[in-house]
Amino acid sequence: MKFPQCVNDADLERLDDFLASGRIAETSMDVSTLEGWLTALAIGPRMVVPSAWLPWVWDFEHGHEDVDFASMDEANEIIGLLMGWWNQITQTFQEHPETFEPVFKRQAVWGAAEWCEGFLRATQLFDADDWERLWAADAAKAAEQYPGLMTPFLRLGTEDGMEIIRKKGDAQHWMDAVVPAVLSIDRYWAPRRERLVGERAQNTIRRTTPKIGRNSPCPCGSGKKYKHCCGRRPVTLH
Repeated sequence: MKFPQCVNDADLERLDDFLASGRIAETSMDVSTLEGWLTALAIGPRMVVPSAWLPWVWDFEHGHEDVDFASMDEANEIIGLLMGWWNQITQTFQEHPETFEPVFKRQAVWGAAEWCEGFLRATQLFDADDWERLWAADAAKAAEQYPGLMTPFLRLGTEDGMEIIRKKGDAQHWMDAVVPAVLSIDRYWAPRRERLVGERAQNTIRRTTPKIGRNSPCPCGSGKKYKHCCGRRPVTLH
């Protein structure tokens, strides 16, 4: 399957229409929730493979619902948009994190509350212990002038937080605080992600000796060609 190089707002509108259709559960994500979710996964302590997070797109509550695609073409289109967007988000944070702009900054129909709800949900379902340690360490140094990295998501993405916003009328303040918090979290986890990638690369099995040609002398010293000796299956014992 070929994924789009750049997923634009028109693509996201198409994806949003599908997610709102009656052919999947009412508990499916919308585009704003989905981007918050993907962002948390992209900047978290370790990369989460799509097979682990994709079921939650269709069923935000339990991750169990199936999808009723109308055709294979539609399935390829929707999955392609999802994977293309996922690749685009992860690439942005790998190469130019300062350019990240959440969808709620571009279109009012995609809400900041839903975005933050998706972000928080991802931190609760994947690597929750690591995220909790980050929140606890950050809260320990939080003060009035530094409310903490988690605060924008809690204010906008929870009912209790939204009640405080309604009383104080400071929604825009917290919407503006989302991107700085995201960039700070990305900087916090980036060294760990890079270390894990390095460890996986070191653990990859690689050939340490030159490949033996089929007609070369067998390295066991038998005097036979490799294909007539240890290159046979099963291996000849000496």
